Amino acid sequence: MSCFRLPKGVTNNLSSAVSNFCWSSNGQSREMHWMAWKKLCRHKNDGGLGFRVIEDFNTALLAKQLWRLIDNHESLFARVFKGRYYRNATPLDLIRSYSPSYGWQSIVSARPLVQKGLIKRVGSGVSISVWDDPWIPASSPRPATGHGINFYPHLRVSEVINPSTATWNLPLLNQLFHSTDVSRILGIPTSRVPRPYSMGWFYTTTGRYTVKSGYALAQQTLENESPNFFGPDTRQLQSQGWKIRCTQKLQHFIWQAITGCIAVGARLRSRGMHVDPQCMRCGMAPETVNHTLFECPLALQVWALSPIPTAPAHFPTEGLFSNMAHLFWDLPTDERMGMYPWLIWYIVSSTALGRTRTLKQG
Repeated sequence: MSCFRLPKGVTNNLSSAVSNFCWSSNGQSREMHWMAWKKLCRHKNDGGLGFRVIEDFNTALLAKQLWRLIDNHESLFARVFKGRYYRNATPLDLIRSYSPSYGWQSIVSARPLVQKGLIKRVGSGVSISVWDDPWIPASSPRPATGHGINFYPHLRVSEVINPSTATWNLPLLNQLFHSTDVSRILGIPTSRVPRPYSMGWFYTTTGRYTVKSGYALAQQTLENESPNFFGPDTRQLQSQGWKIRCTQKLQHFIWQAITGCIAVGARLRSRGMHVDPQCMRCGMAPETVNHTLFECPLALQVWALSPIPTAPAHFPTEGLFSNMAHLFWDLPTDERMGMYPWLIWYIVSSTALGRTRTLKQG
């Protein structure tokens, strides 16, 4: 994956194998998938399980090879590719190559990712275009933005630097750029020694590309392009579930409960299965996740006998998210309060109901 672009069919098969294993109770059988694969691939802080999107991870690995060509152009690796594919250009230039190898096609396929995080570090600024090159360190590298009509389309960064003092020409900056860009430009160091610009990676403190930062940038770009969702935002609750002081098995179960990935009657009915949605313990209400954990008479008895404080209309309530938020953030500072993950697990496992078990634990 660090040298070649995997075919789409191979990445789909790998993702399918991981997804089937995730939802299977024994790692072999094929069972119901409660959540889309793309949502599972989100970071745990974003409501997912942190699985890798194989295609994006492949791109991040290939971007590492492209970065080696940019950063260490005197290496044998870079000289071989330069002599074959870009003699009088750079690896980022769109040059048509005659009969390119699959390895070269794979490496250049990562150009869009590298260009999103590439920033030009100002040296003398002679060869940096103010309006075209990414040299402004904003939320992402970008060119400068000016006031209204641009009367200097070919302006170079060196022309806004005072040559005698090697400092920024503040009156000219205020004349040409927005105030936000002016403050950012004043924070960019300049050099008294004439030297060309250098390329840097914006998303690491060292300025060098890493696969981790490249993959994170690919996922961030995907999230920015995705449409906004409506309804309650449970990501903070899902993220907090992984910070509870308990076993990973219980953390995973609490994530499943908040996400709705538990085979209770109401959830099975919503997925088109012909089952009785009523609670098999009490038969008094539909078997939802909140009813199973907090409202069923057996669950109410467990919470009443536990050290967890209960109060009418405060806890437990009819809202699953409100109940979970109460357990996460509203309990008194007492060591005994930390037993609630085991209480939740006991409520589910205290009966032999086959359909209330999760499809896979841990």
